[in-house]
Amino acid sequence: MLPTGRNLFAVDPRAVPSRAAHAQGVKLAEELLRRHLQDHGDWPRGLVVDLWGSATMRTAGEDMAQAFALMGVRPKWAQASNRVVDIEVLPMSVFNRPRVDVTLRISGFFRDAFPNLIHLFDTAVQAVAAISADDEPDEVNPIRVRVQQDRAAGMAQGLAEQEAHRQATWRVFGPRLGGYGAGLQGLIDGRNWENDADLASAYRNWGAY
Repeated sequence: MLPTGRNLFAVDPRAVPSRAAHAQGVKLAEELLRRHLQDHGDWPRGLVVDLWGSATMRTAGEDMAQAFALMGVRPKWAQASNRVVDIEVLPMSVFNRPRVDVTLRISGFFRDAFPNLIHLFDTAVQAVAAISADDEPDEVNPIRVRVQQDRAAGMAQGLAEQEAHRQATWRVFGPRLGGYGAGLQGLIDGRNWENDADLASAYRNWGAY
């Protein structure tokens, strides 16, 4: 018998998110924001988006596009190849809402398959954090506010300004290089846990790189 290939997805990592995935990601972001506003009476200031390599391949990057849209940025594609070549920071005045400080928790497979998206997201964070307060007040740009706070905290602990700033802009976390999974399977299989806090601690430690 020959394999059917039904579980395989062919995708060019350099063309993720696709234009169609971007459009869907924008809709997902808008729906999430609307629901949060309905439920809590205010816009979210920070969110974690969990990204998996297989889902990214299957949807051509809808989750990543959603993360970009929440931050108020969008991909820029090369006209001929439809490959993503850069990001564009959008003025939040067109949305009438604040940006969202998005952190990515990525899987090991995503890390291996989409290093370009990690760098692209990091570029977006750096660009948004660099927006002047004259152009966007603090209530519109929580990313810049958090970066400034964390940079000051890092410098107070003895870090050089450049290193403190770099650490303050970290927004992509996942397993260590060569590591995969969320760190829970071993605990569950070995029954080596007592409560939810044990599972949460393992998840946090495994995804802290």
